[in-house]
Amino acid sequence: MNAFYSPPPGSVRADFIRIVNSFSTYLCSRKHSKISFPEISEASETIIRSWGKEAPAQADFLFEGPENASVFFIDSGISFFKGETGELLSRIIAAMGLSAEKVLICNSGAPGAMAEKIRQVSPKVIITLGQEAGRVVLGSEFSLEALRGKFHEFEGIRVMPTFHPSLLLKQPQYKRQVWEDMKLVMEYAGL
Repeated sequence: MNAFYSPPPGSVRADFIRIVNSFSTYLCSRKHSKISFPEISEASETIIRSWGKEAPAQADFLFEGPENASVFFIDSGISFFKGETGELLSRIIAAMGLSAEKVLICNSGAPGAMAEKIRQVSPKVIITLGQEAGRVVLGSEFSLEALRGKFHEFEGIRVMPTFHPSLLLKQPQYKRQVWEDMKLVMEYAGL
């Protein structure tokens, strides 16, 4: 006997539930047959773990720094200058001839508030840190690997997507690419 709910045929809901049930059955059979699964992304794992649960509340919008900053960083996280990642970001900013007090940084968790803050500040250049921040600013089709190292635009403001400092701590071979990105920003911003 099938333990899954089966609504009347013919509705979109019925088709969706049938597909989910079939996929669940497939996954169970793969697990019992000891066939290994390919790795899935962290975002996919989060979706799987949260399936059927109430959606989390919208993230708070956090920012720090002067509202007249010409360089605006957008981070996927909210800790900004804390921990090892924050220390590395501070070193990158210092190497650019700036300090944490001279740049504005915000999180990408509340896209509407973030966009409004960009409009208020009207910085000369935006630097997105990591895949999620880049996706929020440049669109859902954003691919960090394909778009980093080149300027793009958000409402007429130049945007430089680059790797997140947390990735550089795990994979230091990307540090040179980030520095090349920052040199382009420095040249454009006159730093």
